[in-house]
Amino acid sequence: MSSKKAVAIIVVLALLAGIGLGVWRLSPNPAPSAGWLFELSYPQPDGQPLRLSQARGQLTVVNFWATWCPPCVEEMPELSRIHTQMSSSDVKVLGLAVDSPSQVKAFLQDTPVSYPIAIVGAAGSEMAKKLGASVDALPYTVMIDAQGRVTHQKLGRIKEDELRTWIKEAK
Repeated sequence: MSSKKAVAIIVVLALLAGIGLGVWRLSPNPAPSAGWLFELSYPQPDGQPLRLSQARGQLTVVNFWATWCPPCVEEMPELSRIHTQMSSSDVKVLGLAVDSPSQVKAFLQDTPVSYPIAIVGAAGSEMAKKLGASVDALPYTVMIDAQGRVTHQKLGRIKEDELRTWIKEAK
């Protein structure tokens, strides 16, 4: 075997190993029970507390987002539509803003949504990790079943058809 072939093989193997490591690193971690989430309460943009227990026992989509995150903003109308159409059938959407209260309040005045928003600030990063996020990035969406188990999770923008598939699979 020529030295050029050997170098080419080594480069390809190193490239494949790097790709594999990247995919593994960005894959969501398996999440334990998410029942703890429903014991929390955080302020809404109007300052009133949002007790997450209001979604306990229902199929719940939890979306971590921020006003400065373009993919987060892009998915909000679809999350809002899902919540409006399905909240009467025990499917709830909760938005957890990893942002400041003033930013969220101003943003939602211009871009209202139908689902409840709680402002979790920097605590959102640790919460997302406890729900299976492998990296500190937004948006991050999880679906929690009526028993408090994470059934689906996604790092990055979620599309309405994907979310509807999750719901169908979970019911």
